[in-house]
Amino acid sequence: MRLSVPPVCSLGGEAPSRRRTLNRRPAARPPQHPRAWSRVVLVSNSAGETRALGAQLALLASGDETLALSGPLGAGKTCLVQGVGRALGIRRPISSPSFVLMKRYRGRFPLTHWDWYRLADRSDLESCGFADPQVGPGLVVIEWAERFLDQIERPFVQIEITPTGRHSRRLRFQVRGRSPRLSRFIRDLRDWWVSRHCAEHAQRPGDAQ
Repeated sequence: MRLSVPPVCSLGGEAPSRRRTLNRRPAARPPQHPRAWSRVVLVSNSAGETRALGAQLALLASGDETLALSGPLGAGKTCLVQGVGRALGIRRPISSPSFVLMKRYRGRFPLTHWDWYRLADRSDLESCGFADPQVGPGLVVIEWAERFLDQIERPFVQIEITPTGRHSRRLRFQVRGRSPRLSRFIRDLRDWWVSRHCAEHAQRPGDAQ
């Protein structure tokens, strides 16, 4: 069986050259640089899938990452954090700390959950104690992080959640700052997500011919 492979597109819209030089071996493919995985886009089709993504984030985390969440009201930011908490073994219900600004949870490692929706300016951020060393260590998750993105110490992972339908969401994971470890972190998340969906597709009745 012969598989057809689509041609590689070149930047600028020009078709790649078909001329070849005789008696020359093709250049070896360069190793993949960690920065090639500094951005990953995944699609969730339900709140359950968003929680599953959050759970896998926690399973892949080492406990010192910062996850900066952004997206409109109802996008699923808290839903993602609930999945994180479930995987960390946190039994307390997780809700958005809109009025108290921050909540701490004990699990496999500590989880600090921030909500910056009500913060008006940088002085509010300073007064709430975000930079206080006693807040850490542990996994830090920030809702409405886009309000003060430049105040978050790099490197960190920014997660932009965009509603694409009633239940579907597009999640864009991007490493801010140089970090091969965080690049591997989101690459491993992407690999798990693809394998999960491939397995689900293979198990659907009627798909096999």
